[in-house]
Order: sequence, then C-alpha cells, then structure tokens
Amino acid sequence: MPSTPEEAVAAANAIETGKPSEWGRSLAWPAERVEAGDWTPCQWYDGGVAEVAREIERSPLLEEVRRRHTVGPAGQRSRDSFRKCDAGTLGAARLFWSINSELRRSMLGEPEAWRIAKPGKEHLAARYWRQRSQVLIAQKYRTTTGRLTALWTPEPSIGSGWVPVAVTGKRSARALAAGWNATPLRILLLNQRTKLLDYPTWSLTQLQRMPIPKPDNCGWPALADAWREAHDMELLPLRDAEQCQARRIIDEAAALALDVSPEEVADWRRRLAAEPTVTNRRAARD
Repeated sequence: MPSTPEEAVAAANAIETGKPSEWGRSLAWPAERVEAGDWTPCQWYDGGVAEVAREIERSPLLEEVRRRHTVGPAGQRSRDSFRKCDAGTLGAARLFWSINSELRRSMLGEPEAWRIAKPGKEHLAARYWRQRSQVLIAQKYRTTTGRLTALWTPEPSIGSGWVPVAVTGKRSARALAAGWNATPLRILLLNQRTKLLDYPTWSLTQLQRMPIPKPDNCGWPALADAWREAHDMELLPLRDAEQCQARRIIDEAAALALDVSPEEVADWRRRLAAEPTVTNRRAARD
C-alpha cells in the first residue's frame, strides 16, 4: 500500500527485482497455471489465499450455482430499464438499488428504491421484473467497508447493485444467502476481482460460476439454521471479522458444507481480514 510516488517506485522496484523487502511476499505458483492465465496470487498480500480458493473450487461437494438456479438479470439491465419515481406513482416497484454498508447491515433486507419502467422500455422492465427473487447477491462490493455479499428479503425484487437468484423454497433460499456470505465464498469472489482490488465488480458470468453446495450436501440444513440464528445480526466489515459473531455462525455451517474443520475456515477468515485491501492499511510483516 504505497502512499507516495517515492514509495510507489520502491514497490515497483521490489516487484521488478523479485526482492519484496517490506512491500510484499514471494510465492511459488505453478508455471502451467500462469501459462493458462491464472495470476490470482498477485491480488493478495498472502498469496496462499489463492491456493485456498483453488481448493474450494475443486471440492467435489460443490457445483456451479447456474447448474440449478437462474442468476440474473444483471444490475445494468435494471438501470437501463427503470427510472426513479415517487412511491405513489402508478406502476411503481421497489428495487434494491444501494449497496451502502450503512443501509445493508444484516442478511435480512428490504428494497429501498422506488422505480418505474422507462418510456419505451416497458416490455424489458416487465421481463426483468418477472425474474425477481427473495435471494439477491451483490454484483459489487467495497472490501474495506462492505458487510454483505448476499441477502434474503420477504419482498421479492431485482436490483442495481444486486442480482436475483431463483431459488425454490424459503429455507433453501435463506441457506443460500447465508452460504454466499460465508468466508469460503468471499474468498472465491475476491479471487476474481476486476478493475479495483478494493471495489470489485463481478460479471454475471462470474457470479453464475460461483460454486455452492450440491443438493445432497449436509451443509444445507446447517446453513439454513445459521441464517435463522444470524439473519438479523449486524455483519461487521471483513476487517473486523474476528469480532463478528454472525460470521462465526455462518462459517461453522460453511465448514460442514465443505467437510473441513471450523478451525480451518476460521484461519481463512483471519487471513482474509488481514489483507491490506481489506484493512486499508499496510500489512504487518511477520
């Protein structure tokens, strides 16, 4: 995290010479992965987190969310088709527009923005509105202050910074919302950052490929129970993960879904919380 031009030059020199000094760490990464375009460790101070992500992705207990669930429309579709209006406007609908961390504090949410179809876009707005759901996942996220990457709402909707996921059954929907907020899924999301490391935006394709537990995974009941226990608790920002009771509850269920120990997931959570792009501070050297 260089803060002056001189420090930026020093950091660049450290990269060029392969001698990280105070500016980072070195990590051995298989050449075949680099040749395939996998440079994921470069976005982490603790490059080993990329290996954790790879292990999670390869778990036989998981499958891509798109295999059984429709994900979309993307937020851009909502912005293209709806415009701002007053609550009393005929035909108005409530959408999830903001990802603000002061507004989105727990996994239980409700839409806050009144919107109506733009002139000439009524047919598109109607099509996207039919895809509304009680589960919505974040399409962008502020790593330093953000709290949620998914929520469940009693009022099905679509969104701007939020993407609906079609899930049948309230318990399954709530379990998915909990699992999407767990540390393993957070690692997978942040391992696919684009544009800005501290404010990633994910494409619809990236979200559709995120792995979730298979239908017969014993973690589903645990995740549903975790949602019931923690749904109205405040989720603290990632940098404060060790003080967040809601995250511990969710992560214990996620550990069961991955068939790993809660202690291992807790270690992942601590490593994620210590990242400079999460703390917004320089990493402390070992």
